Amino acid sequence: MSVLDVRNLSVQYPTENGAAEIVKDISFKVEKGEIAGLVGESGSGKSTAMLAVMGLLGERASVRYDQITVSGEAPVPGKNVAMIFQDSLSCLNPSVKIGRQIMETVRSRRKCSRKEAASRSQELLEMAGIRNPELRMRQYPFELSGGMRQRVVLAIALACEPELIIADEPTTALDALVQAQILQLFKRIVRETGTSMLMVSHDMGVTAALCSRVYVMHGGRIEESGTAEDIFYSPSEEYTKLLLRDARGGSLSGMKKEDSLAGQADKCRAEDEPILKMEHVTKIFDASEGIRDLSLEIRSGEILALVGESGSGKTTAARILTGMLTEDEGTVYYHGKVLDRRKRMELFEGRVQMVFQDPYASLNPCLTVREALAEALEAAACRKSVKTDRDRMMQARTDEKIDEMLRMTGLTPEDADRYPRDFSGGQRQRIGIARALIVEPEILVCDEALSSLDATTREQILELIFQIQRKIGFACLFISHDMHVVRRISDRIGVMYGGHIVETGKTKKICADPWHPYTKQLIEAVPEPDPIRAAKIKAAPVKDSADINPSGCAFAGRCGYAMECCGSEIPEDYAFEGREIFCFLYSDRHSGRRSSDYRMTSQI
Repeated sequence: MSVLDVRNLSVQYPTENGAAEIVKDISFKVEKGEIAGLVGESGSGKSTAMLAVMGLLGERASVRYDQITVSGEAPVPGKNVAMIFQDSLSCLNPSVKIGRQIMETVRSRRKCSRKEAASRSQELLEMAGIRNPELRMRQYPFELSGGMRQRVVLAIALACEPELIIADEPTTALDALVQAQILQLFKRIVRETGTSMLMVSHDMGVTAALCSRVYVMHGGRIEESGTAEDIFYSPSEEYTKLLLRDARGGSLSGMKKEDSLAGQADKCRAEDEPILKMEHVTKIFDASEGIRDLSLEIRSGEILALVGESGSGKTTAARILTGMLTEDEGTVYYHGKVLDRRKRMELFEGRVQMVFQDPYASLNPCLTVREALAEALEAAACRKSVKTDRDRMMQARTDEKIDEMLRMTGLTPEDADRYPRDFSGGQRQRIGIARALIVEPEILVCDEALSSLDATTREQILELIFQIQRKIGFACLFISHDMHVVRRISDRIGVMYGGHIVETGKTKKICADPWHPYTKQLIEAVPEPDPIRAAKIKAAPVKDSADINPSGCAFAGRCGYAMECCGSEIPEDYAFEGREIFCFLYSDRHSGRRSSDYRMTSQI
């Protein structure tokens, strides 16, 4: 008997034009001890189907089915089935300590004493891969990293002692190293406890790494199902083939280098003056968070990618560049001139624009698209609010420019009078890009702008950035933890760890041949949409930011090549043919003098 058995499930919502069927007569199963996957792009109905299984849809939803059972019984959340959601922070009470939240679940399930519940909670945290669980139980959710919070949510799910765990996009917001850890943790939990799992995801790499059986969902229907090998190596449906093509690089991977953004850096002469430059910038929030002695530069027409795990300092660097934060030490230059910290926002005057990870949160829900774009233009131009004949002429030009920008970003002028709630996630991100580019910036900063999008939508947004960049020629700082995207869109790459840059250079060379041990770990942790290759991924240990030694190499505690000097000295910048590496393995003083004709290669 299957652990989960769903037969002929349909979900409808009432609309002004009649009932809209979101899930259309789908059936699927999960066997005991199995990890099954439900994949599909955003809007395919995956999450709606899971919420229907859990009985968590609101009263407006009309749910019909022939059977939904967990081991032959009706699913009861918190008893025989538990769910892990994408946003771990929203699942945890921010005002209640971690230990109490787990203990409450343990006591509701086991009816035990507080002492027994505390002991069981520590066991569950250890099982979920959290070191020093006694300390973590005394902390609040906001004191933990994203990966640790996801482990806490898993511990709470295990406290229910369920027969089935449904995981809905649980690794989407995590960097490659933490994601690899969570995936291996899921495998171990299923193996050791016998719990079954249903992984809901738009990430084909994650699905390949974790699942033995896969259901492909599109337009509310199950398009195709089979073993992971069947789906990934010999798909029968065109939609599945499209998902796999997009996950493996899609149409952009076939572009000629001279036609893509990756060719733009070759057109930038090395002697060109950078548009923006940071020199020895430091910004410390507490003893362990922030950036230290960071230097980077962006030239006209290039895309510089910043990669690294959560908390490495990528977003802090971007906020300093955009003027949202001021540095504690160091210097920021704009076209060779020092930027005054207090007047940075005034000096930029819209020349630097930002596209954020969550497009809905970055848009005002009370403004139409036209109003949002017009507001951006008005802020850049500092227009007066008094309406004159000249102002009305300017308004006509504003409307014309808005319509042109909407067309350029793949939307229509008719979309201008709609609100953000009327659009999909990918369309909202297009609006965010349109709002940033309508003021014709010199630099576009994309902060995890694609991390929450499915593979198909991500390909569309990547193609959009390619096309507009060729027309406008802006420079771009692209922040991401997705190495698949980074290696395809960027000219140069800067790898960050513990607030430091550890390696920089041309993206193609670094991705093909990483020299720094951390860069190698980061690249090797990326799951490929291939079950055999994805199964070989080994999760490297990830330490807390508090474990980083500020007086030595930030990565020394996790490095298999660490020397005695790594704990007491900070590596200098060693440059070799366009690549800069911050590692003592490339120092003559620490690794031995090399002959004058020696050509440096990777030392790892």
